[in-house]
Amino acid sequence: METLLEAFSVYQRAQNLADTTIRNRESIVRSFGRRVATPLLEVGTRELRQYIGRSGVTAGTRRTERGALIAFYACMVADGYLHSNPAEGLPVVRVPKGQPRPFSAEQVAVMLESGAYRRTRAMIMLGYHQGFRVSQIARVRGDDIDLAERTFSTVSKGGKPGLLPLHPEVAELALDMPRTGWWFPARDGSDRPIRGSSVTDLITKAIRRSGITDPRLTPHSLRHGFGSGLVEQGVDIRVVQELMLHEDLSTTQIYTQVSRKRKHEGIQALPSVRPPARSGRRIAA
Repeated sequence: METLLEAFSVYQRAQNLADTTIRNRESIVRSFGRRVATPLLEVGTRELRQYIGRSGVTAGTRRTERGALIAFYACMVADGYLHSNPAEGLPVVRVPKGQPRPFSAEQVAVMLESGAYRRTRAMIMLGYHQGFRVSQIARVRGDDIDLAERTFSTVSKGGKPGLLPLHPEVAELALDMPRTGWWFPARDGSDRPIRGSSVTDLITKAIRRSGITDPRLTPHSLRHGFGSGLVEQGVDIRVVQELMLHEDLSTTQIYTQVSRKRKHEGIQALPSVRPPARSGRRIAA
């Protein structure tokens, strides 16, 4: 398996895919390889369908696994290990339209005041005020920030580079963070940043410490709070798309769904018409 996974890694790097994507796909192929009894190069479409369709898996996970397996077997065909791609027969996975799971500004304030350490607070700020994913937060460098121009350079999902405006709160935060090098270096002393999973763990602890118990709220919900907050303030959806570095506007459209707050405001805006205490009709003698 290791030889095949190394070939797959080289194949993806040649496509200029992000390290996070490569690692996630490798993990999916490894899990698949451990679960099936057949060697990877002898697997058929039926076994792939059974794996993707196993119980206890969300539609989003099925779609991600399908994409990873199609890419893996495409590599095997390109490198001459196989003559055809057995994963091409996998059906398209229908995924229900997602809904944002945003933190409110009040919840973020509680998290920041919950006793979280300075670097965890910085991570929360980057997620909420810049809309960064955990993988982006992990790889922030002081060199990415231009305080004079008020810009922030980052690399988003899929290795997409972006130059974003710097939020005033993050500009103030940057004054107390390293001007060069990693903001969140690995603890082993190497010149590497921490992993995105470590960012997830630290923010998750802050969520629990603050007493927030809603299971739908995760570190990624900070990004949802960013997108939802912009839409709530009337920012044009195309601007929101650019700020979130979304490739497709349809991805940004989930933030245009009417919020619970606006629904309450809408129902309260309807003029009240109270019924009389009694009908006023007289009963004939």
